[in-house]
Parts: sequence; structure tokens; C-alpha cells
Amino acid sequence: MLPNLPKHLVNDVRTALALLDDDPDFGALRDTAPAAYARLEGRAVQALRRLRDALEGAPLRYATPGDWHRAREDQQHDAQGLVLLLADTLRAQLPDAAYLVFHINDSYDTETGRDLQLHSVRAADGTVLHDFRSPLPDLDAERHRGLAFQWRDGRPPRTEGDLGTLMQQLRAAGLILDTYPEQLHLYDHKDYGCDTEQTMCMLLADSAHPEQWDLRDVFGTQLLRPYGTPLSA
Repeated sequence: MLPNLPKHLVNDVRTALALLDDDPDFGALRDTAPAAYARLEGRAVQALRRLRDALEGAPLRYATPGDWHRAREDQQHDAQGLVLLLADTLRAQLPDAAYLVFHINDSYDTETGRDLQLHSVRAADGTVLHDFRSPLPDLDAERHRGLAFQWRDGRPPRTEGDLGTLMQQLRAAGLILDTYPEQLHLYDHKDYGCDTEQTMCMLLADSAHPEQWDLRDVFGTQLLRPYGTPLSA
């Protein structure tokens, strides 16, 4: 007997089947909005996995090294889709956003992700746009309908606790962030003092530049870099 499947899972499976059937509406979306199309693909893959687990009862079974490598690749692919959604959401909330900035607290272990302390959202020139002393603005229901739909299972993270916890979970899973450009560090700022020696960031727009562009060559999809361009020589 088939289990009772959640409605959202059934809807996502329908999306997956439409993608597999090369539905013309999704084909048009692939051409006009590739980022949105990529997110739909990610949802479809997740839905098929959840459907598989629901039908099998997710029994314990042997796994091969190949299974493990594929699981890690799937995790990194999902993480890339998630941070792309986060970056686009933060730019919708704060249009000039270019960096999501974190300080590293050595009092905590990297393995737990808790050493990653959310600090601020900054513009391309390093100006602090938001410091999380108050919640981020909410999405405009009409202008950002597509983004709001992606967060349909829950509201977009707006507080330091929500967003910080999510990013700590990604760090604990072994994913990598960029180093914040040293030339943009805060020094003796009247409100925020100084950036720590280890200041990390996620690039939210192509106006942002990482300290080390070639990290992508080292870490591949383990690096959480949804946007960004290299500094000109």
C-alpha cells in the first residue's frame, strides 16, 4: 500500500515529472530565468529522493563508497541552490547588498559551525547596510512573488538567529566560505569597531570580489559562492 504523501511532496513530484517530460512552460523558464529553473531542478531532485524514501520506508542498507560520494555531491548541489536563494532574497530585502559578513569566534569548534558568527550585510564598497540588531525587511509579496514561493515551507530568514543558524549548519557540513577582502575591513569604526583577523563572507552579487578568486579551483562546489567577480589586475 502506498503511504499518505504530504501535499507539498506530491506537488514537487509533479514538477519533477514536468521537467522530465520537457514541459514547454519550463523550457521557456530555462531560457528566460535560468536561476529560477535551476532551483526548480533542485526541488525536483529532492522530491524524487523523498518519494523514494517514502515508498521504501527508508530501510537501512549497505552503501558503497560510490553511494557516499554521490550523497556528498548531492548535498553540495543542494547547498549551492540554497545559498543562491539566500543571496537573491537578501538582495531583494536590501537592494545594494553585496557581502554577507561573518566573524570567526575561536572559542567554538569549526566542526560544529558555531565559530561562524553572523556580523552584517554590506555593500560592494564595504558600507554596512544591516547589522542584525533588528530583523531584515520582509519580502514584498507582489514584487518578489517568485522568491516568496521558494520559501513556501517557511518565511525567509530575517533575524540573526534564523540566518546565522542556517549558515552554521552549512559550515558544520564541511562547506567553505570566502575570505572577506582585507581592503574592505572595518578599522576603528565608530559603531562596529574592527573586523576580526578571520572575517569570512558570502558573495551576494557580481559587484562583490573575494579575497582569493582561485578558491573555486581548490574546493569546487564545496565553496559557497553564488555570485562574484575577480578583482581586476
